[in-house]
Amino acid sequence: MTPNSNLLIPRIGDESAVASSWERFLENRPLPGVGVRNVVLDSWRRSRSESVDPGIGSAPTASGDKIHLLRARSHDLYEAAKPVLETLREILRESGTLIMLSDPSGTILDLNGETRARDAGEQINLAPGGCWSEDLIGTNAIGTTIATHQPVQIYASEHYCIDVKHWTCAAAPILDPLGRNLLGVVDVSGVKETFHGHTLGLVISAAKQIEGILARRDAELHGRLLEHAMDGFSRYGNDCVVLFDQRGRIVKTSGSMQQAREMYGVRLPFEVGSQLTALDFAVHPDERIRQTPLWLRPEWLHPVRSRDGDLGTLLVIPIGTPARQAVSIPSPASKATDEVFAEIIGTSQAISTAKARARRIAPLDLPVLLLGETGAGKEIFARAIHKASSKPEGPFIAVNCGALTRELLASELFGYSEGAFTGARRGGLPGKFEQADGGTLFLDEIGEMPLDMQPHLLRVLQDGVVVRLGDTKERKVAVRIIAATNRDLQTDSSTGRFREDLFHRLCVVSLHLPPLRERPEDTEAIIGYLNQRLARKYGCPPKSLAPEVLHHLLRYRWPGNIRELQNVFEAMFALSDGNRIDSSLLPPHIAGAAVDAVLARGEVTPAMAAGRLAEMERAAINTAVANSHGNLSMAARNLGISRSTLYVKLAAMRELPAAG
Repeated sequence: MTPNSNLLIPRIGDESAVASSWERFLENRPLPGVGVRNVVLDSWRRSRSESVDPGIGSAPTASGDKIHLLRARSHDLYEAAKPVLETLREILRESGTLIMLSDPSGTILDLNGETRARDAGEQINLAPGGCWSEDLIGTNAIGTTIATHQPVQIYASEHYCIDVKHWTCAAAPILDPLGRNLLGVVDVSGVKETFHGHTLGLVISAAKQIEGILARRDAELHGRLLEHAMDGFSRYGNDCVVLFDQRGRIVKTSGSMQQAREMYGVRLPFEVGSQLTALDFAVHPDERIRQTPLWLRPEWLHPVRSRDGDLGTLLVIPIGTPARQAVSIPSPASKATDEVFAEIIGTSQAISTAKARARRIAPLDLPVLLLGETGAGKEIFARAIHKASSKPEGPFIAVNCGALTRELLASELFGYSEGAFTGARRGGLPGKFEQADGGTLFLDEIGEMPLDMQPHLLRVLQDGVVVRLGDTKERKVAVRIIAATNRDLQTDSSTGRFREDLFHRLCVVSLHLPPLRERPEDTEAIIGYLNQRLARKYGCPPKSLAPEVLHHLLRYRWPGNIRELQNVFEAMFALSDGNRIDSSLLPPHIAGAAVDAVLARGEVTPAMAAGRLAEMERAAINTAVANSHGNLSMAARNLGISRSTLYVKLAAMRELPAAG
């Protein structure tokens, strides 16, 4: 072992030897027996294995949106570190160094230091948003600390990338007090002339102080969490119970972990402090959904709440059923959830993906924004999410924000007090928010809400308080919001047509609903469902469809989606005689669309097309006459022809003598 191979702090006198060793390392030549510390050599090897280019001039940077997201995710760390880093800054005020906080990925969240040092740091992207993991920028104090979970000081030529070699840096890890997972890194960096051995001790001390602040905060929160969750441990004493805090860390467990693994395929390290990302409130809901393991059933999750909000989550895994039965027979709650979404017709990949995402969203008790074209089934999905939520017994209230005037919409949503306006009901009236208390409020066409009303909606969403029109009394409401739109709200918010803060409040979780044209394989199943439903409605057997009718319905692209299909099919069902729907009842635009499509592909001859056009004309005339209840003047107007022309065409069809 060489004399300096295990030194914690580098020695300035070794710089030339280190530089020579670095050059030999890059050339894959044997290294001399002295000069490079083990921690540095190991880091060089990791950097080479990750194919880091030693000629990189600066670290990559995260986008502004990603920095904002990472800061939000590390909010607790950020707040705990503030006073400690401020003290460190005062100690190092005249040293010409930069004091930094990074997240576990090596992205710099916060940075302080004098202007000259900051300007120098920006040249290599040693600045907020800079990404300093080893696999991106090679050996450096932040990245090497992340790789080893140990404090380290890196001096000058010990860095892997050439443009960083005129810097010196010292870093220490901030570890989770509960599970000892890496939360972030404290770093002090400066040009190599600022090197001092005591810097490593300062960052180690700062990291320990931050860990102490986090430990005290966790102890307080976990005390409250356990207080509110103990009833659950008693109630589910025969089951496997796991208590998670707000960050998805295990705080307490009981029951047989082995049985949970054997019966349900549960793959979870049940040690206290282990983390499940799917239950981490700080993680973006979309990422939480992606990270949810397949074995985790929504009905097993029970929120633990206090007056101040959510404290954590109780996971209850039912035990007591033989393993084979447990795997093959779903629990009643799981079966009920599946039945809820089974009501949404279709088995295509597009709709199956949407239903799977909706199942995961339903129990999260977060605002949801449904995105899709008009008629794509947004309210059906909203009702299914409500039924599969943790409060299915609560009310489901729907409001179409685009169908009401501003004044009516305000009174509908917020209610009004007696005397608020002329004609106001005596005693006032509660609004939809109050009616939906304890359940779900579905705001359809949210993009059509007037801009000046949006701040009032935002306040209710933020504070959970509603004030009726003409009143001053605040009323607390607990309502889950599901909003829907066919507009691009992100673009609208950037142009000022929709409030950006309201958009972000509503779009905590989004769900895209595919248009019917993107899942044509579902059309026949939807037609079959409508046929059965209309048969019950009209008190008759389901009707058979002529092959050409089904052909036209399946080939049409349905710009109005399921709503258009439903309206067209019901009109044909109601107007058909007997138990068969024939092609005479097809709307002209649907029959015409099919003919246009096959003509475009050259699948028919002109003579065939002429015959089909005649069939289309006959179907159009029959539909117009039926819809006008025999009023030929009205039918002619609807067809865009004169009444005399209609008489001639009817005579040619031998359904009426020609007018003389």
